[in-house]
Amino acid sequence: MIITYIYSPYPEDKLRVQLRCRNFAAAINRTGWHGANLLDLDSFIQNTPAAHKICAASDLLVIHRHLYGPVLQVLEYWKARDKKIIVDFDQAINYLPPDIAGHSFWLEGKPFENYEFTGKVQGSEPKPTPLEQFKSGFGLMDAAIVSSTHLMVDWAQFGHVHEIPDYLNTDQYPRLMQIHKNEIWIGLGNETRIASIRNSGLLNALENVCRQRPQVKLVLCDLGEKGENLPKIQPSQLINYPPNSFEEWADILLNLDLGLLPICGDSDLRLGRINLLEFMISKIPWLASSQLSFRELSRYGRLVQNSTEAWEAAVLKAVDNIDALRKKASGEPFLFALSQDINENIDKVLKLFTYILNQV
Repeated sequence: MIITYIYSPYPEDKLRVQLRCRNFAAAINRTGWHGANLLDLDSFIQNTPAAHKICAASDLLVIHRHLYGPVLQVLEYWKARDKKIIVDFDQAINYLPPDIAGHSFWLEGKPFENYEFTGKVQGSEPKPTPLEQFKSGFGLMDAAIVSSTHLMVDWAQFGHVHEIPDYLNTDQYPRLMQIHKNEIWIGLGNETRIASIRNSGLLNALENVCRQRPQVKLVLCDLGEKGENLPKIQPSQLINYPPNSFEEWADILLNLDLGLLPICGDSDLRLGRINLLEFMISKIPWLASSQLSFRELSRYGRLVQNSTEAWEAAVLKAVDNIDALRKKASGEPFLFALSQDINENIDKVLKLFTYILNQV
């Protein structure tokens, strides 16, 4: 079986492409029994000779997220040639709030600001919107795979939807943690929004924690140049560390003593579990909003109600007991994260792909 992952070149998608395309493709190739290719969206849309050759030789094409406009046109070409095609998506594109980069694209049809690609819409905004095109494009798909149960429920009405949760490539996360003498570094899950921090009650809680515990350093990846989004926290307690690559994000994890994951709003509720797995594989104690999707992982960390009082109490308790929490994080949570390595679970993915290929 040969699978080709078709991925977008948008900077906003880079980390997710690593998790949902590159890691899966590498794991498939490691099996020795099956093969996987990576094909960029531009080449696929242009149907270049090299792209055509790759697609023609593939048993299954997997489109990551971008199911609309020029992509659909090429998919129709391959469907006419009896090619099996699925879409893999890990974002609630129908619930994107305005502060997420993809909002203006999916809901309004405006091109991504930081990238121009062959299939971008020229001139006026497209009608229907890319979101509506995505929904209609489901009719072309043999199946869809999503990263969370919430997404599976959302999209079941449009076609055959299966859940493949996020997995880790554990080799990509260094084991040697950085210890900061007399400091405790607290960080958020990757791509956590300022709006989620604020609306969950965590922002006010962190302001109070930083005032009461001067040894705390707050590490965020989207502070702006001077941390203007957090004016009540002393600049000396803020660390702006925006990652430009997966490797830089892994380096941030090495520096954290405590991980936080606030979940607030429809978009957040449909996120997968990758942030908690990344904390666990890095042996970082974590606190997360108490949501049904995280209940199965609650034994490995702590779930917190979304209120300033609850977050403040939980973070203060964690800061004051950080040594004991570090020791706990190095045990069962770490072992669980190891069990969620993509290479240990790739047979589940291949079994699903085989099932889809065998459907008439």
